[in-house]
Amino acid sequence: MDLRFQAFSQAFIPLWLGQLISNLGTQVSLYALGLCLYQRQEQLATFASVAIAVQLAKLLVVPLLSRRLQCWPRRRVLLLAHSLATVTTVLLALALRQGSLPMAMVMGAIALAAAAEATVLLCFSSLIPRLVSGEELGRASGLFASWDGAVVMVAPFLGAALAATGGLMGVLVLDGASSLVALTCTALAAWPHAALRPERGHPRRGDQAFGLGVRAAIRALGQSPTWRPLLLLNALVSAVLAAVELGFPAWVVTAMGPWHLTLAMAIGGGGYLLGTQLWSRNWARLEAQQWSTVLRCSLLIQGVVLTGSGLVIFERLPGLWFAAVGVFALLVPVVLSALQALWQVVIPAAEQPRLFTGRYSLEWLARLVAIVLFTMFVDRVLIPAAAWPGWPPGLIAAVGSGGGRPAAMALGLVGWGLLLPLLVLWRPLDRLGLSAAGEA
Repeated sequence: MDLRFQAFSQAFIPLWLGQLISNLGTQVSLYALGLCLYQRQEQLATFASVAIAVQLAKLLVVPLLSRRLQCWPRRRVLLLAHSLATVTTVLLALALRQGSLPMAMVMGAIALAAAAEATVLLCFSSLIPRLVSGEELGRASGLFASWDGAVVMVAPFLGAALAATGGLMGVLVLDGASSLVALTCTALAAWPHAALRPERGHPRRGDQAFGLGVRAAIRALGQSPTWRPLLLLNALVSAVLAAVELGFPAWVVTAMGPWHLTLAMAIGGGGYLLGTQLWSRNWARLEAQQWSTVLRCSLLIQGVVLTGSGLVIFERLPGLWFAAVGVFALLVPVVLSALQALWQVVIPAAEQPRLFTGRYSLEWLARLVAIVLFTMFVDRVLIPAAAWPGWPPGLIAAVGSGGGRPAAMALGLVGWGLLLPLLVLWRPLDRLGLSAAGEA
């Protein structure tokens, strides 16, 4: 990938690399812990419990950030957040070495690290316009968004391998080391003077109450006819990806076995890398209006692919099934990059620290709701319903009744849950593209 940024963007690469490595360590520890819990109890709810704790921690820290982040020097905030993540995970690893710890303490420590990760994400994403020139904004947004998603695809492999070889302590040591690398990158980066200064002014008086700034940011985004479609689509995409991250491994491991999942993830990883290359080389320099078109068409294809998960016939066509996995994965970085690029263009740089608290709060809330609802729907509705003997034979033949089919059927419904709102938002997103092109 071509990373030849201009002189003004010299700080972006080390900061981005630090954030990427830190996020990788965090996601690896989350997958390792979730996998251990799932193997012990074999319930989707236990697999989801770690993700739920992480999303709750992020939601709790956002109100504090919404009140003060705009006035804090961003470099110090990043250094403090990476330091907190490093100390937390290293101390937890040392405590585990002395003996087993209650799971509540382990989860609490990971939640604290997740709060630090949320601080880094919000702080860095609102810094991008100050770190890169306007010509490189699309490429920088693509790197920020797409490679953050790539971590989610790589983490299951590393998490499973490290949990099997080094145990939970080894995973936490890696997590702490990744935070230390991010801390070093932040300290050594050549920060532009404009990025070191906090925003002028102070938080609005109405935003001083704890949590009110987040609600005010969501209200401001939701009331704007320009920003509202992007806010809704951002939450929808986050919910869909959360459901896929949870349901796809559970489906494939149960129905087809670990080898099938390994091969599927390898194909998905290749597709993801190809999608990142497509954005960087072909679409990053498009006009903002065309970003909106790419985004809508990519989501339309992903929705169609997901609806096929509910039909058992695709499990019996391995070539088509693996091709669908590759196509879906290829479009994930394209969707994330286009979303991030549009956010960077339509929201004024001075307003991003405040308004991005609303954006990420709704995103994390959508992920949390999706994880909880998907888990309850599979465990409490589809699994008991699949055991009912009164279903018509034709329906059973179409959707299947074997292991993993409830999760697959739920993913099929997620596909419809993506397609129908997307069709409603199609024209508003077209107008958003026109608006973004005028502001770019």
